[in-house]
Amino acid sequence: MEALIYGYVRDDLAEGHGEELEDAMSTLARAEGLCFAATFHESTSGDGTAFAELTAELRRADAHHVVVPSLDHFAGQTIPRDILIAKLAQDAAARVWTVDNAELVRAVVATGTE
Repeated sequence: MEALIYGYVRDDLAEGHGEELEDAMSTLARAEGLCFAATFHESTSGDGTAFAELTAELRRADAHHVVVPSLDHFAGQTIPRDILIAKLAQDAAARVWTVDNAELVRAVVATGTE
């Protein structure tokens, strides 16, 4: 059985491209042999509700992977990005994947340069 991975998107950063971002996260999941389960959308108010729901779902499902379009989706809230990432690691032993870094890694591998 494939390990589950959950997406997390701040709607204010998606700028109307939520579906495309979700497709990119799902594609990354498949490429890494993970099962893309669902995306949690943080409202434009950024109150952290979706993040709390994501953390609870990771624990409930015993899942340990989260994908975001970029680490910017953890920034701009009342809690700094590094603390949110550390909370995922501590509360759910979760690894964070980013679509932008995966594309960079694939480009480096394909071209042999950075």
